[in-house]
Amino acid sequence: MSERISVVIYYDGKVRYTKNGVIFLSENTPRLVFNQNIDLTELCKRIRRKIFGTTPMKVLSIKYQFCASVDPVTSDSFDIKCAHGLEAMVQTHLASGAPYLELYVQFVSLNDTFATAIREEYTTPA
Repeated sequence: MSERISVVIYYDGKVRYTKNGVIFLSENTPRLVFNQNIDLTELCKRIRRKIFGTTPMKVLSIKYQFCASVDPVTSDSFDIKCAHGLEAMVQTHLASGAPYLELYVQFVSLNDTFATAIREEYTTPA
């Protein structure tokens, strides 16, 4: 049986870099639980649905925060861009024994993406 992973999702906020590392800030922090063997496409879909329901949004980026050093406590982050990054995040999280992991997610509206693509298509010189 696959181990379940609890996640706190930060979005629509800020990513701050301090002397003790990275801090995710957000007014809303929904929670999500998923199996450790989830694929990146499914994770993006579940995050999007959790936050926006049926609103046409797309996950633009996912950043994972992890403890880089215990003495003093320092955190770092990395972008999850592919299956290997997702696997590394899951393994790092499971090895840490932390009760949950923290993700900062950026979204883009599918309508904005389509409008930008159309604009670029018709304004680019031939």
